[in-house]
Amino acid sequence: MKLKLLILYLLISTPICFYAQVLYSDGAVIHVNNGGLLYVNGGAVVSNSSTTNNEGVIELTKNSSMAQAGNFVINSNAAVSGSGLYRVEQDWINDAVFNADNSEVELFGDTEQAITSNNGTNTAFYNLTLTGSGIGVDSRKSLVNVNSSTLQNGVLKLNDRELSTGVNIFEVVNPHPLAILFDDSYEAEGFVSSLPQGFLVRSIDRDTVYIFPVGSSDGDRRFRPVIINTYSNESQSYAVRMNNFISDNEGFPITQHEPEIVQLNDEYYHSVRRLEGSTDAGLGLFYDTLVDIGWMSIGHWNDAEQQWKDVTQTNTNSFGDYNYVLKNAWDFPIDSDEYILINVNDPSDSENPLDPPIVPYTLSIPNVLTPNGDNVNDGFYVTSTGLTDFNIQILNRWGNLVFESDDVNEVWDGTNLNLKECTDGVYFYIIRASYNTEKIEKHGHITLVRNK
Repeated sequence: MKLKLLILYLLISTPICFYAQVLYSDGAVIHVNNGGLLYVNGGAVVSNSSTTNNEGVIELTKNSSMAQAGNFVINSNAAVSGSGLYRVEQDWINDAVFNADNSEVELFGDTEQAITSNNGTNTAFYNLTLTGSGIGVDSRKSLVNVNSSTLQNGVLKLNDRELSTGVNIFEVVNPHPLAILFDDSYEAEGFVSSLPQGFLVRSIDRDTVYIFPVGSSDGDRRFRPVIINTYSNESQSYAVRMNNFISDNEGFPITQHEPEIVQLNDEYYHSVRRLEGSTDAGLGLFYDTLVDIGWMSIGHWNDAEQQWKDVTQTNTNSFGDYNYVLKNAWDFPIDSDEYILINVNDPSDSENPLDPPIVPYTLSIPNVLTPNGDNVNDGFYVTSTGLTDFNIQILNRWGNLVFESDDVNEVWDGTNLNLKECTDGVYFYIIRASYNTEKIEKHGHITLVRNK
């Protein structure tokens, strides 16, 4: 059964529930006030020049036998606006006008959900949040035949879900480093997957590290992010995809490489394209230290020579259970977007007695700070040997600097730059240093707990 609203003004200030139905607004005006709840056990179709303004909560479940159960459908010149919350258990189908304002759309279903359109309308969300408990394919929220985005100041919250763009593009316009949030629990990470031609695109505009949490659940599930570090405040944007298959499949044979390369990753590779900007930036590719072999450098496909070439002068860094190979000051040539992890002949293996000895560096970084006076983890500091030009920055979850030092021996006691106590939670560190002629970067997180 459908509940039709025909040229009716529906003002909702207190919870209203419709059970086992699809709410069909045929030219009606619906307004959900702040604090109001419109709850439908079925779905909703806003149609025929209907106007909906949501400042409260609209929640749609699929607890119905109706054909469109759990869907939120906007069509036939309808317009939806407001800064409320939309909780949708099945598909988001936008064929008309959605003005996101400061709203949040939460896709909370336990089966695969689609963001789609019947006429090619792309949805621009403000905050888009992915939740649910489905596994495998049922953890996906998928773009189908449309591109999508989050707006300036908006946030993409992946949690532990997969946003599958397919051959489409999802763009994060907000240049804040934390405009994409994801669960980083090992083997339960949230990520964005794409097929060839599809990309995760994000804007960046400051000298810091941006993580592109890309991966794939096609075949072996892999979470293999990319890091971009701009070293400047220039406005730039990058498109990133992880290809969860051998590069031969797309015409980049791993057998075609310069002689210095002795091994190439035959399980996955990345596509990285700079869309805007011109300043050199750092490029880092992740691998899993528990299941992947170790990698020394990054190969870039050269179209003119039709072979993989070493980008040279890379270094390896740790990030939780992952390592990443980082190329500093890369110019992102436009001849190819393809990058692969490689191993090369190591010149340090030379037996020439005139070669200078190589002294390895060490770096030990704790991951917890408990400043409670018990003399255990009361201060955060790193222990290192062999490093020079040391710098550490500690940021809160909003990307704001709370501590910085050029002294490897300086201790962070859990206070911010104004000497006020930081709240409990997760903080992020960036360590930049030098080792011989190499640049070293380390990134990770610290958990601050005062009462432990």
